[in-house]
Amino acid sequence: MPTKFPTGKPHVSFSEVKAWAECPFRHYLMYVEKINTYNDNPYADFGTEIHNAIENFLKGKAFNLDDINKKLDEIWEKGGYDTQEYIDGVAADRASNGWKYTHETLDDYKSSAKTIISDFETFMDKSFPGWEPLSAEVELYEPLNEDLRFKGFIDCVIAKPKKPGSDEVEYWVIDWKTTGKTGWFWKKKREFISLAQVGLYKHYWATKFNIPEKDIRAAYVFLKRGAKPGKSIELFEVSAGPKFIEKTNKLVKRMIKNVSNGIKLKNYDNCTFCPYKGTEHCNGKGW
Repeated sequence: MPTKFPTGKPHVSFSEVKAWAECPFRHYLMYVEKINTYNDNPYADFGTEIHNAIENFLKGKAFNLDDINKKLDEIWEKGGYDTQEYIDGVAADRASNGWKYTHETLDDYKSSAKTIISDFETFMDKSFPGWEPLSAEVELYEPLNEDLRFKGFIDCVIAKPKKPGSDEVEYWVIDWKTTGKTGWFWKKKREFISLAQVGLYKHYWATKFNIPEKDIRAAYVFLKRGAKPGKSIELFEVSAGPKFIEKTNKLVKRMIKNVSNGIKLKNYDNCTFCPYKGTEHCNGKGW
């Protein structure tokens, strides 16, 4: 039976909620009108490969740097990310927004991959003593109302003793984020919408497996390009307690209500890096 939701899909994801929270009109163009402006880029492609390598490791497959490098070679050849044409194009786009662009070469990305992979096991053992992987890429598809479900994929769920030697177990819902060498800026670490993803994942994982939320912790783990060995991975725990979870659920409900009612106001504070800015779809100057 077709959904009545304007996107035409029977579910919503965090990416969709985030797009709406940042600008309802951007959400409308992206998810209702389905105007695709996505372009491949080295940051996302590198992140995908590191995510895949960690997922395979958690499933029992050893890290293989040669395989990662081979895949990066293929991606860079296809994307032309080290060509002067690509570099000039990105630099011009950044300059138009007042940003300076520093190019990272394929060799830079390969070096970052080596550092992150080399640091990974030590980081996990130090951050989560006695940890055991429970699952990787956990699919969520939990009811929101009669017509819609929340859809998502948790990068990793682990279990560890609450205290050394304890039989009591706590669970960690983790989302890997590839970043620059400094991780997230302090401002982003305080933005509710930046933190809401793991809060929602914690809530719906608890619901799916009937586990008390008090026994679950939530975190982002930053995988930093260009960082020095031993400093390439950072744990950032989100305090996703009952009030925080309630706030994230209210955000989702508000998004569903507004989209269902066809409300698509423009948020002029988030135009800078919007893919629709200055296009035929949105001039950034109102209706």
